[in-house]
Parts: sequence; C-alpha cells; structure tokens
Amino acid sequence: MFKKILVCGPTANVKNYCFNDWIDNVLNFTYPNYDVRLFDNTNDKGENTKKLNKYVEDNYSDVGINKKFFCQNSLIINNSKETDVISKMAISHNDCRNYLLRNDYEFMLHLETDVFPEKNIIEKLMFNLKPIVGGLYYIDEGKYRSLMAQRVIEIGYKRGISVNFKSDEEINFIDGNLKQVSHIGLGCVLIHRDYLKKIKFRFAGKGMHPDTFFAEDCQSLGYKIFADTSCIAEHRNKTW
Repeated sequence: MFKKILVCGPTANVKNYCFNDWIDNVLNFTYPNYDVRLFDNTNDKGENTKKLNKYVEDNYSDVGINKKFFCQNSLIINNSKETDVISKMAISHNDCRNYLLRNDYEFMLHLETDVFPEKNIIEKLMFNLKPIVGGLYYIDEGKYRSLMAQRVIEIGYKRGISVNFKSDEEINFIDGNLKQVSHIGLGCVLIHRDYLKKIKFRFAGKGMHPDTFFAEDCQSLGYKIFADTSCIAEHRNKTW
C-alpha cells in the first residue's frame, strides 16, 4: 500500500556538526515505509562511517529504528583515489542511485545531511504525483543567501536559459503551490526510479556540482522538475 522509499545522500565528516539533529529528524519521519542510507566520502579509511553507524546503534536500538539506517564508505566501495571534493560527491550520489536500482525502492528522497525538512515531507512530496519534485531551501550565507531554485527565461524560439530568482521574485514564487522549475538542487528532492535508470550523477571537471548536471540531463531528456512551494526546509549550511 505504501511505496518503499529510499532516503539517501552523500555525507562526510565536515557535516558531522549537525548529524545528531539530522538523523533524529529523519528517523522520525511519519511515512511508514522508508530506509535511510548514507554514503560517506570522508577519506579516512571508513572511520567516520563507523562513528555514524555506532551513534545510531547506541541511541536508537531501544526502539529498533536503527534498522532503517546504514552508512557505507563511498570511497572504499569505489576503491577511489579521488581527492577533488565535488568529484567525491558525485561518486556518493551515484552510490545512492545504484543502491536504489539494486533494491526494490520506487522513489529516492535525496536529502543532504544539513537539510531539515518537516517530518511529513515524504507524504507531501508524493501527494503531488510527479516523478521529480522537491522542497525548497536556501543556500549560501549572509547577503548571498538565496533560494535553491531556478526558472527558465525564454531567449528565442524553443530556447531558454536557467536563472536564479531575484530576491523580490522569491516572495511571489513561494505561494504554496506546485510549480515547474528548471533546477531545484539535490538537497531535498523526490525522484522516481524509472528516471534514475536514465540519468547518472556526473562531474565533468568544470567546477559545477552534480546537481547542475542532473538538471541539464533532465532538460535534455524532457523530464520536468517541480517545486512544491509549500515545503520549505531548514538548511544548516556552513563554510567547510
């Protein structure tokens, strides 16, 4: 009755500052059929991975909820010597994808480990009946703080460019409705497995993150991305 959901994302020891709160939030999601899998790209031979698993085992075993959670070391899985941060993230993104496709999950909720959505986020996003739909959150800091969503501006016949919202446009955009966007990041997005069969997360050495390439690949395949503007998550990002 309830489709099986994989809540997943990359992590690393630089995100440990909010892991305890993050896992407490995620393991108390109200949706009844989901698992949590993180792929850790800390280059420490798996020590941080062990630390995260032990924390969940020590703090949640009394209610059995730790069975929903497991963290794997992404670099060990891939035997990677990669040192570039963005490239390591792409490896972990693909570990999430590959894990979903090897198992019987219908949707992935890709959730970054410093993003805190409401506890019924899975139900709210699934209610939209869209294969790619995400919640909103803000990125960057100080005067550069902005909404992680982009829209398309038409520049010619069947041609457009993806641009950020201006600060005065964000207010009108966030009205509680479902809206099509060109880019919503990978911080809090629900993706159907059929779409992940067609798209791998990638990094091309251009300084752009895998979420940018994901949006580009969706556009090239004609896959529509939607934002549920009633869902706004807290993003506890910091410089690292």
